[in-house]
Amino acid sequence: MPTATQLAVFYATASKILRRKVIPDDDAQLRTLPAPSGESMLLMPLALPYDDAACRAAIAAATGVTPPSGRCCIVHDSGDIIEVCNADPTLDSHPQGKIIASESAGLGDRYIDGVFLRQYVLPSRSSKSVLSTAWLPIVDLPPVPSMNVFRTATAHQATALRAADAPTLGGE
Repeated sequence: MPTATQLAVFYATASKILRRKVIPDDDAQLRTLPAPSGESMLLMPLALPYDDAACRAAIAAATGVTPPSGRCCIVHDSGDIIEVCNADPTLDSHPQGKIIASESAGLGDRYIDGVFLRQYVLPSRSSKSVLSTAWLPIVDLPPVPSMNVFRTATAHQATALRAADAPTLGGE
């Protein structure tokens, strides 16, 4: 039966990104857990919440720095985003591409010349027909507290539809 009273929270020393949590069988095992290069370890009581948000709050309290989410995209050499993951771009690598941090970009988007792009369908102002598509920059907006508050977007983004969500023309 587990007798541990604490868990180990590992985070990236430089970026403060949460890396993982380890719950031991007993507290003695905590002394044998090495922090890998580039990482630090923080101990938290198991009696308190230890979900990701609670662990990030503990990291912030211990370091004085609010940790980023760690949400990243794997960018293929072509510029296409092929996967979304949690990682630290300074510590992690991926065999299929470069790891780039982004709160908003995802599958189907692109990363060209240091900018995340999303393909939008630009509707005609006079009818519902589609004039063209365009790759527009994605703006990483800061998180908004949930209270039915809407995020604002650029004028282009507000009037454009995401290409993947647009209806096809002519029943195609």
